[in-house]
Amino acid sequence: MTTTKQRRILMLSSDFLPNIGGVAAYVYEVSKQLLKEGHEVTVLTKYDGFGMKVREEMLDGLRVIRVPFSPVKKFQDLEYVVRTRGIIKELIANEAIDIIHWHTLNKDSKVMRGIQFPNGAIIHTNHFVWFREMYRAGAFAKLRKMIPYTDHFIAPSREIEEMSQAVFPEGDVTRIPNGVDPAKFFPDPLLGEEKRLEYGIPKDHTVVVTTNRMSGEKGMGYLIDAIPNLLREYEKLSFILAGDGAELRYFEKKIGESTRNSPRVHFLGRIKNSDILPIVNAGDIFLQTSLEEGCSISVLEAMACERPVVATNIGGNPDIVQHGRTGIMIAPKSSHAVAEGLEKLISNLEECKLYGKHGKKSVLDEFNWEMLTRRIITVYDKSLAKKQG
Repeated sequence: MTTTKQRRILMLSSDFLPNIGGVAAYVYEVSKQLLKEGHEVTVLTKYDGFGMKVREEMLDGLRVIRVPFSPVKKFQDLEYVVRTRGIIKELIANEAIDIIHWHTLNKDSKVMRGIQFPNGAIIHTNHFVWFREMYRAGAFAKLRKMIPYTDHFIAPSREIEEMSQAVFPEGDVTRIPNGVDPAKFFPDPLLGEEKRLEYGIPKDHTVVVTTNRMSGEKGMGYLIDAIPNLLREYEKLSFILAGDGAELRYFEKKIGESTRNSPRVHFLGRIKNSDILPIVNAGDIFLQTSLEEGCSISVLEAMACERPVVATNIGGNPDIVQHGRTGIMIAPKSSHAVAEGLEKLISNLEECKLYGKHGKKSVLDEFNWEMLTRRIITVYDKSLAKKQG
């Protein structure tokens, strides 16, 4: 545990557990680590449902306050923003909050526009999705209007860092990647064998795993196009495709038609967080085909499990995957590149193991929440010192 001054920290994120996704995982893991470092943390988020009741609970030692979020679309933002903003003002007045660390660009930015916080520091982690779309549309002025006064920006990748600096040239930006908890994600051959048995995958098969959402920006269609030829070329090859999304049923149908319902392709649909560890361990190679990515937590989870990674050379992927050492970087938007990248590892399983060990070392040396949260605490301290003169 570090010896920095104890801070009272409010994490504001409309995206939080039980949601599955990068932002929810980030907020949860950083908040837990902040607790371990001796700080007080409150997570302010939403729950889906009608009503006026604000719920408060304890989750693994974290104080979580949940504001109702109406299923009726035209009321969602207004109700969430007004109620959440009121709670923040109460916390500032009554609990001497030092830091507000906010996350989702759409809903949380609307909340923050009405917050005055002269005695504390406001930190924003740029998780990229909305920001990217508006940045590429050249809507810099709109972004500056959307993002309220913020003392410091955290960018999880080099690309996001450069974009943030371009939009906010006078702002303070620090690049701190995402991470993974090595106590939660680790190589476990027994778990992997049990999962293979569950899906009827022979022990001597090479298994490619992906946990990508089945939607356009994740580029899964390029994998789907590559699978039939790969199955024909490699008789002892199987695929585990975990993830839900708008294109899932279409992909299932397409694979069924092109492979005559091959038993070697397993679509799992939506999975729980607790299923990720055994599923990743069931694979020999982890594949990520995204067309847009900040800093992929799923890739880091695979590296923590000693799995070599084949990933598209976009966004934050080259910041965490070392080509030729922890994995293979491939061109995006290409089924040929997907097949070629996989074949390099399928044909050399000894190299797979070496890449996996190097990936695990990268996680232990750099991409773990303990080390990364301490860097975030440094941002908190510097921002407070600057704010308070």
